[in-house]
Amino acid sequence: MTDAYKIIHPNKYFEDYISCGERPDERGFSDHRSLLLSVHSIKTAEASAVLKCGNTAAVCGISLELATPKAEEPDNGFLVINVEMTPLCSSKFRPGPPSDQAQVISTAVNDVITNSKCIDLKDLCIVSDKLAWVVYCDVACIDNDGSVIDACIVTLMASLKTLTLPTVSYDVETEEIKVDPTVRIPLKMSGLPVATSFAIYQTPQRNILLSDPTSYEEDMCGGIGTNLIVCWNEGLLCGVQKFGGSNISTEDHKELFRVSKMRSEVIREAIITCITGDTEELSESPK
Repeated sequence: MTDAYKIIHPNKYFEDYISCGERPDERGFSDHRSLLLSVHSIKTAEASAVLKCGNTAAVCGISLELATPKAEEPDNGFLVINVEMTPLCSSKFRPGPPSDQAQVISTAVNDVITNSKCIDLKDLCIVSDKLAWVVYCDVACIDNDGSVIDACIVTLMASLKTLTLPTVSYDVETEEIKVDPTVRIPLKMSGLPVATSFAIYQTPQRNILLSDPTSYEEDMCGGIGTNLIVCWNEGLLCGVQKFGGSNISTEDHKELFRVSKMRSEVIREAIITCITGDTEELSESPK
């Protein structure tokens, strides 16, 4: 009966839950879904990770390549991030060129990594103007049940944190390149940026912030996805992105910063623990 009511009157069904101070999945407004994270999942990749957050699932695989640096940036390597929203993850996506929403998601993930400055491209340069690493990060969403940007960034960070670069020697005179895959150096990273998504639900009395929204909640809040994303890196705010939705008050700003900061600390600890234990499940939400 409940499922039929949800299909026939989706807005009223959602409003009834919100008016009672909880969400359809019985979470509080600031609660997050359980996480299951695993690293070294793809044996053919240099580094990889798989994440399941509620029903949202994403996988990341990293591959390496040697290339000549750009002439305008001779001391920089390359970090290429590609996010693919497969038709398998949601009926909203179709085979063929990326949709507008898929491009927005890919751009948002790239912006978070760039703004957080967690990776210095100079660390990917081997010989100035001659040789540098190209790090290809391919992220694919397997199941999109909301907050997909959060999931993509966690899988990406877990993969980069486990990435090691083979030792490379370069002879300037002969231009001979020797790669020793047996001696590897961990990729240098400055923190682990974590993004937290929010949906903004407008009521006559006030706006309600729903952290880690599901796909259904995102639809009910009037957007084509998450309305707001807040990113923290090692306790430092490194980005806020807003995609439509209504205005929010100063008090709501303080609340979303508090919730997102606490969650970033929890996720960071989960990633580090996962790397040592290969699998980490996080079931408790920050209050």
